[in-house]
Amino acid sequence: MTNLSVTVQDMEDQEYRRSFKDSAGYATLRRFCRNRLTIFGAVIIVILILMAIFAPYLSPYSYSTPDPLNAYETPNLTHWFGTDKLGRDIFTRICYGARYSLSLGVFAELAGLAVGIVLGCLAGYFGGLVDNLILRFCDVLQAIPSILLTIIIAQVLGSGYVPTVIALGITGMPQVVRLLRGQLLSLREEEYIDAAKMVNSASGRIMFKHLLPNAIAPLIINSSMGIGAKIMTSASLSYLGLGIQEPLPEWGAMLAAGKEYFRYYPHLVLIPGLFIAITVLAFNLVGDGLRDALDTKQRK
Repeated sequence: MTNLSVTVQDMEDQEYRRSFKDSAGYATLRRFCRNRLTIFGAVIIVILILMAIFAPYLSPYSYSTPDPLNAYETPNLTHWFGTDKLGRDIFTRICYGARYSLSLGVFAELAGLAVGIVLGCLAGYFGGLVDNLILRFCDVLQAIPSILLTIIIAQVLGSGYVPTVIALGITGMPQVVRLLRGQLLSLREEEYIDAAKMVNSASGRIMFKHLLPNAIAPLIINSSMGIGAKIMTSASLSYLGLGIQEPLPEWGAMLAAGKEYFRYYPHLVLIPGLFIAITVLAFNLVGDGLRDALDTKQRK
């Protein structure tokens, strides 16, 4: 009897593994992992996240305490990335700055995504007057250059972490609305939507349980690339004095603080600028990989 139960369990495990390997999720994961550039970008992102999490353990120095006697040091064995005008260790500030720069990009993208999903579902599902009102609102926002709109919103809300997240989220929201609306306009004509309406399913249930899951793939791709763009824009705001400011070690703020000394101490600008570029590149590589992996036309 025991041997029979073990045999049945083995058969169930084999069937489960076989069904998993034949699933669309496994095929997507395999295509994603097959792209070496995508894996390279993902590894970079993981390293940056680990730097942000374990920043207190990676360096013995404080990111905010000045040390004037060691100001303007170039990279050396004691200070790997050198020191700034106040003698603060740049490597330490880069590690702590990853917390601000990465979280700004992620939370700003999530904020725009949350509002964009709601408005996009309403526009794509109901159409008519609701669709026109939402699209005209998006037209107004998109008529203004994104960086200018971000600067205007940041100027109104003021500098700081939360105002920067709000400003970046608002500017990214119209693209999400249009992308989701376009997906829903075709999906709402499917037979399973008609069947849901026939059994008197609520509009909210149809939008968020039946339509949204089938339109989520383009949003994932757009968001993965949007995080990199948000990080770059947040650095631009900090550079202009509208985002996160000193003494917080956000990478854009570090660029702004070192620009006056670039001729004599270029490491003050090159190092944070290099980390911004690497981070944006990594998210773009992951976004490209997700686009290829989620493409249903790709072979398994």
